[in-house]
This record gives sequence, C-alpha cells and structure tokens, in this order.
Amino acid sequence: MSSAPTGGKPSLPPRPISVSTARGPSSASGKPLPPRPTSREEVVASGTAEKGKGKTSKDKDQKAEAEKVPRKLKGQVKSWLEKVQNKQIWRKVLHRIRNNRNHTIMNPHVNYQKVHMAGIIRHYSLLERVAEQGFHSNVLELCRAYSEFRPVLGDGECFYRSFIFSYLEQVLDRQDTHEEHRILAAVKGVARQHARLGWASEFSSSHKAFKKLIKKVMRWKTHSRWKHVPTINSYRTEKLLEFFSSYDKTNDIFTFLRLVAAIWICSHSEEFEPLIPELNEGYTLTDWCSREVIQRKVFTDHIQIIALVRALGVPLRVEYLFQEVGQDLYTGQTSEDDISICICLPCHHHVLPPAHQVPRVTVLYSDQHYDVIYPYCADGKVILTDVRSSQQSDKIECPTAAKSPSQHQGSSYSDEKSSQRLTG
Repeated sequence: MSSAPTGGKPSLPPRPISVSTARGPSSASGKPLPPRPTSREEVVASGTAEKGKGKTSKDKDQKAEAEKVPRKLKGQVKSWLEKVQNKQIWRKVLHRIRNNRNHTIMNPHVNYQKVHMAGIIRHYSLLERVAEQGFHSNVLELCRAYSEFRPVLGDGECFYRSFIFSYLEQVLDRQDTHEEHRILAAVKGVARQHARLGWASEFSSSHKAFKKLIKKVMRWKTHSRWKHVPTINSYRTEKLLEFFSSYDKTNDIFTFLRLVAAIWICSHSEEFEPLIPELNEGYTLTDWCSREVIQRKVFTDHIQIIALVRALGVPLRVEYLFQEVGQDLYTGQTSEDDISICICLPCHHHVLPPAHQVPRVTVLYSDQHYDVIYPYCADGKVILTDVRSSQQSDKIECPTAAKSPSQHQGSSYSDEKSSQRLTG
C-alpha cells in the first residue's frame, strides 16, 4: 500500500469520461438526447444556398466557356485572314512574275511602243544578214521617208494585223466619224456580194464582230473627252492596243478581212483569174480562195492584198526592206459603182464631205513578214520624201512583173519562222 505524499491531501482517482459527454448532449437521466430535427426553413435555406453556390459555379463555367469561344474564333479568323492575305500577296507576286516572264519571252501581238527608225538596223539584224547573205538594204531610203515603225507578231496574220491596226490608229486620230460611216457602208456592199455568191461561211458572225469594233472606235472617241488621261490620243491608242492584245477579240476580225478579200476576188473573177496560172477545170477560183485566202495563217500575197484594199477602199503602200522598191498597191481611185456603194447606206444616207480623205496605210515587208511603218507628218498630213510613190499606180500587175514576195518561197506559206527570227 502506497503512502500518501507528505504534507498534502491524498490524490483522488481520475474522473471517468462520460459517454454522453463524448457523444453529445444528454438528458437528466444520463441518456443521450436524439438529434434536433432541422426545420423546413433551414432546409430550404440550406438548399437555396447550395443551389446558389452551384449556380454561381455553373455561371462561372459558362462565362469561361463563352470567353474561350470568341478567343478561339478570333484566333481562327485571324489565322484564316493571314492565310488569305498571304495567298493574295503570293498570287500578286506570282502574277507579276508570270507577266514579266511572258513579256520577256513572248512578244506582244502589237508592240506597245513605236520604234525610231534608228533602231531598224538592230531590230532586223541588218548588219549580220547583209554580211552573211549579201542582201542590199533600203534602210537609208526608208530612214529619209519614215520616222518610226511598230513591230507586230509574226504568226501568219501579220499583214491583216498591221493593216487594220494602222488604219484604225489613224481613224482614232480624227475628231469626226465620217470614215467610220464610210467603212461600214463599204462592208455592207461586200455583204451584198457575199449574198450573191451564196457561200456558206463565217461571214455573218465575223461581219458583226467587225461592225462592233468600228462602233467601239466611235465610243472611244467620245469617252476620251471626259477621261483623265495625259492626252486624248494616248487613251485611244491604249484602248486599241488592248483590243489587239489577244486572239479572243482579233480572230473574228482576221477571218472577216480574209473573207472580204476572197469575196472581192470571186466577184471580180475576170480581173483576177489571169493572175493565177494554176487555175484549171478541176481547180477553180473559189477553190483557190478557200485554200490561199480564207484559210487561217496562210501568207498574204499581192493578189489578196489588192483585193482587200479595193473592197474597203483604203489606200495602201508596201515598202520593202531588201532589194525591191516600194509599191502603191492601191491609191484610192475607185469606179463610179464602188463610189456609190461606199457613200450611201441602205437605211440612211451619210454624205461624206468633199475634202474627206481616207487614211493611207503603209506597211514594211521583210522576209515574209509585215510591220507597221510611219511616214513623216506635218500638220496632220503625211509627207513622203520618196518620189517613187508618184510613179506607182493601182493597176493589178502580174506577180512575175511586180516581183511578188511569194515569188521566192512559193504561192502560200506561213510567216511563223521569220517571226521567230524577227521577234525572238
């Protein structure tokens, strides 16, 4: 038995822990009280609090999601716009590269700039050709009479391209529309001749294309009055060059001009048959025209040229770069029947003034190729210092006597090879 500590009270045993105290409140008897029932208001309040808490978190999630969507869209739209912009920039760059490459590799159908006559030696490689082939060149005589020339594409249609471009270029320089009415009347006369021949051809559609072109020329004259351009003529020439820049617009024009020449030849068979020795019973003048005149990209010789300029009533002079002297293949003198056709329209009359002059076209011939050449001008009048022009007439001459260009290579061929040499 342990003894109590000295000088103090004996220690009491520790009080046992009550079960009711540990588990919760208890009654007077010492038993634990049941849990107090929660009131309805407390339940509703707690549920509302939980719901509000859940709603707040849900709103926050929705807001966060809503903020993510525009950010995503903004990012997608931005990346898409950047891609589109980059594509557009690259397209422009590639387009310029292709255009520059095309301009350097492929020559335009009609050269955009006139070339001074001082550049004729280099353009046609005259020094090399004279040294190699021993040709005599008329370059000195040409430089005295002409100021500039304009190269055109040599694809077999070089004469028709040079002829109609030079003609319309001069028509555009005039303020009035007398020449447009005259040429429309002339082609109406050719249309009547075509109806008498009874041909099944593309004349109707190509005739419409030609009339549309002439009406465009008239519109270009009126539109140029209010266009803000450096000069009126520059605007008109730009529109004309744009028209002659592709085959889509010019193919019908070349077809029409070829048909006009063929129609005139067959309508005046008594004049042209003696000039074509290969004709016989099995090979008629119509057959010859379908093969040597109407067919695309067939070389154009003196017979076709004379027929075309007579049908349209447009004076034409051909200058030769080698050996031969220039010729006036047509001076504009027509018979009384032709004059009546050119002046009067069937529906209404457009009387030409007495001083009216038809534009005079001049082309330069070199090795089965034709380019446009420009005589010296003063006060709008063409001045030719070459006195040989007065010695020529518009009579049809035999190809052997006229030294036709086709005499060297045959009656029909394309000038594609020479175009590669001249424009390449």
